[in-house]
Amino acid sequence: MTRASAALQQVVDGLRAEGLLPENSDDTVATFIENLHEAQPWYIRTMVGFGAWLTSLLLIGFVGSIGFAADSGFVIVGVLFLGGAIFARMKSANDFLVQCALATSLAGQAVLAYGIVEVSGGEDFESLLSIVIVLNGILFFVFPDRIHRVLSILIAMSSAGFLLYSWEISAVVPLVGPLVAAAMVFFYKRQGLFIEHGKGHLIRPLITGLMITAFGFLLLSTVYILPEMRLDFAFYPRPWVSSVLLGGLLLYVGNQVWSQMGGGTGSREMAVFYGLLVAISAAAWAIPGLLLALIVIMLGASSGNRVFIGAGITFLVVFIACYFYGIQVSMLTKSITLVATGAVVLIARWLLLKITAGQEGGTYHA
Repeated sequence: MTRASAALQQVVDGLRAEGLLPENSDDTVATFIENLHEAQPWYIRTMVGFGAWLTSLLLIGFVGSIGFAADSGFVIVGVLFLGGAIFARMKSANDFLVQCALATSLAGQAVLAYGIVEVSGGEDFESLLSIVIVLNGILFFVFPDRIHRVLSILIAMSSAGFLLYSWEISAVVPLVGPLVAAAMVFFYKRQGLFIEHGKGHLIRPLITGLMITAFGFLLLSTVYILPEMRLDFAFYPRPWVSSVLLGGLLLYVGNQVWSQMGGGTGSREMAVFYGLLVAISAAAWAIPGLLLALIVIMLGASSGNRVFIGAGITFLVVFIACYFYGIQVSMLTKSITLVATGAVVLIARWLLLKITAGQEGGTYHA
């Protein structure tokens, strides 16, 4: 018996002695304890994952070299890869098989998409991207793996982004990030309803995928910040459009947070709080990624989600670093700006703490 099993057995014995366990639950508890095992160390799991990916790639190369020689070989091999990956993942949660299934599925998607384009006679890049989007939309519901579902969202949305550039409608790109962020906020606020209806295995990867996708699209706006990446092509035209939309979303999330704090309307605290949000939105006019990072941080802080808090802080640092590295000013000016920014952040923190204290104590002292 492992240490975890022994500790759990002690808890069960205590509950049984106090009569807090349901009747006829001994067999269920005993089976659960017998199947309980300690998780492998992270370095062991890393080595298992590396071995699984290497094994999968070698197997894919071997099987692919046979299937590609026949007519419609890409389609056949792609279907076999996807079907085998789904079957293996449904039948086992072993780390090695999980990683093998993940690698095989990604390879199968690429092979199948290329095969369908080849069989249909289409040779354009847009057809390939469209098939990839449809495949990942289906696999999001079919493939029973959280990481795979997140990757399905990322692959589908990235393919959609490539389609926008391929169709030469890059003017739409500044709208994508805010729209994806709005969808993330929508599902995040309603994830309890989905979990209640047994859809928790879908809603969590969906929210994570939307968050990473929104960050990815907003990172494109740094092309206009970093001088080394400036291009003649309008890669991310009018980034202020994203800032305006994300500023509105920041105010919406701030309103939700204010409601959770129990804040009333028409108070001085409310004016200070919303004034800070408006000032932040105005300051991030040319760097919309800052607003998205703050939205994610506020969502995480309001619900105690450390993953969201960590992700928001990480991307906040990335966007700030890109901006201060790329602006065409002297190092002295950058230093003064950083000091001033730090002072403003400390003042804002002090004001927010005063607001929080005022809401808890029912008074506010400036």
